[in-house]
Formats: sequence, C-alpha cells, structure tokens
Amino acid sequence: MGSDFDRRPSPPGGPAAHAPGETNRWIASLVRPCPTHPRGTDAAPVRDLSLRPVTGSQIPAIAAMWERCTLATRIARFHAPVRHIPASYLKAVLADPAASVVAAQEHTGVVLALASLIHNANGDSAELGVLVEDAWQRRGVGRRLVAHLITAAPARGITALTASVLTDNAKVADLLRQVPGDFSLAIHGPTLNVRICLASSSFRNTAPE
Repeated sequence: MGSDFDRRPSPPGGPAAHAPGETNRWIASLVRPCPTHPRGTDAAPVRDLSLRPVTGSQIPAIAAMWERCTLATRIARFHAPVRHIPASYLKAVLADPAASVVAAQEHTGVVLALASLIHNANGDSAELGVLVEDAWQRRGVGRRLVAHLITAAPARGITALTASVLTDNAKVADLLRQVPGDFSLAIHGPTLNVRICLASSSFRNTAPE
C-alpha cells in the first residue's frame, strides 16, 4: 500500500473510542449466535456449527461448499467469474494450519464457510479472505471466522491485516470497518484495498468461541 491511502481514524466502536476492555467486547460481539432458522434452508442451527482448522481431508467438503456458492459469491471472493476454486489458494490454505478455518456442521461435517489470514511477502502482515455459501450469508458465520483469525493473529506475528474487496461488496466492507485498529483505504477502480494495523494488546482475554 502506498501514499495514495486515505488515512482514517478507527471507525466508531474501535479502540480509539473505547475504554480499556471495550475491544474485547467487540470480539465477543463477533461471535454472537446466528439466528437458529436460516432463511430458505434446512441447515442446522448455529449451535451445531464448529470452527475447525483446515486439513487436507476437508478439501472435498470445501469443494462441495464452493459448488453451492452462486457465481456472484465467487466473484465477490476472487474478483473473477472463476469456475473452480483456485488450486493456488488451496495450496496456501493447507501450507499453514493456523492460517485458515472453516465453519462446519458439527454432526455432518458439511462446510458452510472458509476464511483465511495468509501471510504477505513482508512477513508481518496477512491478507484476509472470507467465503460463505449463500444460504448462510448475513447470519454472523463470517464474523465468527474473522474474529477467530484476528484473535490468533498476534501469536502468529501478524501486526497488520490487508484485504481486497469489490466496491459493491458492502457486507465485507462493513465488517472490515468494525475491526479495531488503524484503518486505511485505497480505491483502485472497482476494488477497495484495505489495511488495518492491529495492536496485540487489543486481543487479550477475548471471549471464547
């Protein structure tokens, strides 16, 4: 990210606006229960969801989740109408067990979402990516995954989060604005390039998943 960044203060609700301990309550809010009756699906209620690190054995379940995603959801994640989930992305996901997490149904193992926080080349920042199948979007599943990854970021030596979001992907853009930290933004055509500097002290004593 260069000098064209629009430097902005932390969004309302971020650390700058809170007394000590408020950031921890923000993390707790990310893992609040999802509605127990997902619209238009017979999926299990959120109490039957678990967050799991990604392993090779989960690739078929991830691929099945990908097939259930609409083209619009795939474009929002990878900025292109990709037919198959990129092999290079799966390779990066599997390279570091701490870098990615899935939300899966507890008893069936069906994967509903995948999120990753993969180290960039400079080593102390990482790129965030979130993919939630359509039937579970706007139900808090992605928020839980992001909270999990951010909470673990300091232990992985990650001091900054980056993300590339299409300008019309309002739900992800709104989520990023809620992450505590020094928020900066650059606009390149249809893409928002976001960088958030994270303070390790902001993630102590966080609420359990």
